[in-house]
Amino acid sequence: MTDRSPILTWHPRRAVFLLLGAGAFAVTEFGRHVLRPLVREHGVDDLGITDSIGNGGGILVQIFLAFAVINPDRRRSFILATVFAAGYIIYEFLQPHLPKGVFDWKDVWGTIIGYVIALPVLALVWRCDKRS
Repeated sequence: MTDRSPILTWHPRRAVFLLLGAGAFAVTEFGRHVLRPLVREHGVDDLGITDSIGNGGGILVQIFLAFAVINPDRRRSFILATVFAAGYIIYEFLQPHLPKGVFDWKDVWGTIIGYVIALPVLALVWRCDKRS
């Protein structure tokens, strides 16, 4: 049977994860709705960053908001972050087989970059958490 005690236990770290998730969401949506149209309108070559910001930021949002809810321990948080990123990448490769799905390497790279950003942030959260 699954131990539900971490989910039901309050910890200040959950607030940190919630704030990180909300911040990642705000940056992602700003990139999608403000920066992407500007980049396209002015013909700026941003190496596909604004095209893949939904995946790069989305993985950060998913990781941090999920951790605010499930309250994983240190080890499990890194495992789950890897599973979430792998899920995004697998989903991207399945896109051509889904209705209206389109595969895009930029989205794969965006997910990888978001995951790589999440790892040191997670390490910092755990390092600052004296009770873990």
